[in-house]
Amino acid sequence: MLGKSFCRFPLTPLTMVGSIPKLLPLIFEASGDSAVADPMLWVHILAGAVALVAGLTAVATTKGGRRHNQAGKLYAATMGVVVLTAFPLAVWASNWFLFAIAIFTGYLIGSGYRVIIRQRAGVVDPTASDYALQGGMLVVASLMIGIGGYGSIAGGIELGEVLVVFGFIGGTLAWRELRQLRSEQPAQTPWISRHIAFMGGGYIATVTAAVTVNLTMLPELLRWLGPTAVGTPLIVYATSIYRPRFSR
Repeated sequence: MLGKSFCRFPLTPLTMVGSIPKLLPLIFEASGDSAVADPMLWVHILAGAVALVAGLTAVATTKGGRRHNQAGKLYAATMGVVVLTAFPLAVWASNWFLFAIAIFTGYLIGSGYRVIIRQRAGVVDPTASDYALQGGMLVVASLMIGIGGYGSIAGGIELGEVLVVFGFIGGTLAWRELRQLRSEQPAQTPWISRHIAFMGGGYIATVTAAVTVNLTMLPELLRWLGPTAVGTPLIVYATSIYRPRFSR
């Protein structure tokens, strides 16, 4: 049943170290299996902390350089751990809001890394995995928008507006990427622009998690959507800087 408990558990590196005392009881009550939830939560938190630092390093270093590549790989790997541990933790806590956010975050990181893999391998034609990744997000985004919109109007889901915004972003990116995959190579958006958009969006999700869990003195909606409002113009700026360099 959808209700206010739908988004009460603040999970996503979604969980940070300072929040452990108030998070553990919620998980244990929901799962009844602290022997499993406890170590999984610690792995989730530690991976999220490393991802936050690695992502910042990737953002701050020159794109294409050795330090950027190393930091980017570490960020993608640790966020993979964060997302994979988020799924069972969200299920145990009956928190389907954050289950959807984990899918959204995993999609952004996976797509950003997939762009690099295709570029380095010289892959031109789309594969079944490309269609599955983008098509799957399109389906999830539709559900996020529908459920979040209904919850915002009916009042049955707290932070339904966040689901709508993130669902719209994910759906737009997935639709655009599907069109890219079906278009001729010269008509495609340069790979660097797509890589920055996906990985930048993924890091916004990482920062959002840290802000949401730790800056509790701020209004809840501001914590969830503020990083997106700040980060999106920065992604546009970074794209304008690096697109000409990688198009030469």
